[in-house]
Amino acid sequence: MRAQFAFVAALVLALSALSSGATQAATVKDSFGYHIGDGFGGVLNNTGNQAVAENGDTVTVRGSGSFDVVAKTATGGGTFTHKTASGTVLATGAWAATDLLAFQSYGDASAQGLPSSLFGGRAALAVSLTPAGTALQIPGLLEIECLLGSPPGGAEEGIRLLVKGHINFNKSVHESGETVFVRL
Repeated sequence: MRAQFAFVAALVLALSALSSGATQAATVKDSFGYHIGDGFGGVLNNTGNQAVAENGDTVTVRGSGSFDVVAKTATGGGTFTHKTASGTVLATGAWAATDLLAFQSYGDASAQGLPSSLFGGRAALAVSLTPAGTALQIPGLLEIECLLGSPPGGAEEGIRLLVKGHINFNKSVHESGETVFVRL
């Protein structure tokens, strides 16, 4: 199943320029569910998705929720774990989606022989991160990318997370987890 769902987690500081998927993205005006390393009912792995910062620190993100492309709203959330390059846990906690910043659809997964309700694409969410044991709400940008459908050249499966004013986990860790979008 892993070969069919070649997914990996990722997040980004800002969205890169939209290329060949831009026309399709403009026509997709639906609501979608998203799943980030949460198992998706036993279909995907539930180990979370990872991204790495320039200093070697990693973040593992798990979660799910939904977003509406027209209303630019997002709900849901999950957990995160921030570790140093040597593996020491610096922070764990929860994250919550606050807004949809952008969504570029790569189309449905029928090209991969999967149900047409599954989609590839890139979503950018505004999130709020709350480290365990604190009342802090640290703003962040979470990018989720799934390579189902017809992704543009240069697209990279995974998640990326920018923790504003703190750290940028700007490189997804391949084979660390799986993501998917589901048309609602």
